[in-house]
Amino acid sequence: MSLAKLVKPKDYKVLGVDASTNSFAFCLIQDKKPIKWGEIVFQGSDVYERILDAKRKIKALKGHIDYDFVAIEAAVSVKSVATGLKMAYIFGTIMSELINDNIDVIEIHPITWQSYIGNKNFTKAEKEEVKKNNPNRSDNWIKAKIREMRKQKTINFVKDLGVVTENDNVADATGIAWYAANETLGK
Repeated sequence: MSLAKLVKPKDYKVLGVDASTNSFAFCLIQDKKPIKWGEIVFQGSDVYERILDAKRKIKALKGHIDYDFVAIEAAVSVKSVATGLKMAYIFGTIMSELINDNIDVIEIHPITWQSYIGNKNFTKAEKEEVKKNNPNRSDNWIKAKIREMRKQKTINFVKDLGVVTENDNVADATGIAWYAANETLGK
């Protein structure tokens, strides 16, 4: 255990992060209550311009919030190597601005936090029900519908916590922070 963990207050603050190559969604939870959330969109015509914009905006945000832990969604596999590299560039930029010697990072797999908030992957029977209720739709349409339904379920969950948003990225950041504050740190 690090010395930083020993001196952290019991009333810790967790910054949940849902990042992409285009934006940074966050939720700050203190004493197991969401207190600040939002999404910062990166501007730029290519990934390098967005990296610079991300660096500036995350640095500015860090000056306005205080946290003890950063909870970030673990990387998921992508089909395109080029997309994976761009995501790594942006994530590296974000994390380099957010962390220092006194900040611990918690990496959480998507299905872990989603299951924790009651939003597990659909079962075969649930998928069949969606197909039955939407006859003559393609498999891709069904997959997109299920994805949309799961996003809405997360949005509804965070609304019950007091985070009123229709932004699925902010909802995801809240779910990530909620899991970290209650399951990882709350034990």
